[in-house]
Amino acid sequence: MIYRVASVLDFKMYQPTGLLSKHVQAVWSASVSSQNTRSIDRWLHSDACSGIVFNLSGNIVFNETELPTGVILLPVSKQTQLITLPPGSHVVGVRFNPAISFDVFGTLYQQATVLDDEDDFSGALNSLCDQLSKGYGHYGRINTLYRWLKKLIDPSRALPCTLTKALSVLEKTTTVAALSENISLSQRQIERQFQQRMNMTPKYYQRILRVKETLNSLKNSPNTQLADLALNKGFADQAHMTREFKQIAKITPRQYSKLISSAITES
Repeated sequence: MIYRVASVLDFKMYQPTGLLSKHVQAVWSASVSSQNTRSIDRWLHSDACSGIVFNLSGNIVFNETELPTGVILLPVSKQTQLITLPPGSHVVGVRFNPAISFDVFGTLYQQATVLDDEDDFSGALNSLCDQLSKGYGHYGRINTLYRWLKKLIDPSRALPCTLTKALSVLEKTTTVAALSENISLSQRQIERQFQQRMNMTPKYYQRILRVKETLNSLKNSPNTQLADLALNKGFADQAHMTREFKQIAKITPRQYSKLISSAITES
């Protein structure tokens, strides 16, 4: 299914189904008209995932770092990030599910990194970037990238079963202690897998999940009482929720609810 966001940013996204959906969260394409009078800023909320951006036209800015055209490998998202797209921008990307990018990249990047043409994989990515820049529209670019991913990713190759189970457990519980009750590995072994493949601890991953779920709740019901929401989402209290938001989402719950309410009023 294709989703479109109606705004000055022309954005389309495809969410794979079937076997590829276990590895790929979404494939997307975005552009800003050259007739636009200003750059477009978008906050990308943390999801503990990583991805690839193909910058097809001009420089873009990612977390205050200017990046040229080419293939950009993204770090695992541990905090909300800011991307700035100037007029005339064309960018295409893929977002992997948690822990998947380690197998794709062979490593984890600490910051957005422009790819050099040094090996076969880098050469294939740069070749794909050239193909995407040939003038396709959104649907053509998404389809081209999707077909490339189907060739790249072996659907039979799965994450370590213990890590898969740990990710599932943390999505359903409010305590990291539940891991030791459900997985036949020591806490140190589980943390080693998280650090190797996600550059974070299980506890930090759960903090991201909790903030992400709370953001979604505020988006759907911006007038929710924040004290009640904090307790419902497993925070110690409203002050604890606010601290977590400031660190991970870079905005307070009250500020976010006001932004959502304003957007609803304007529409």
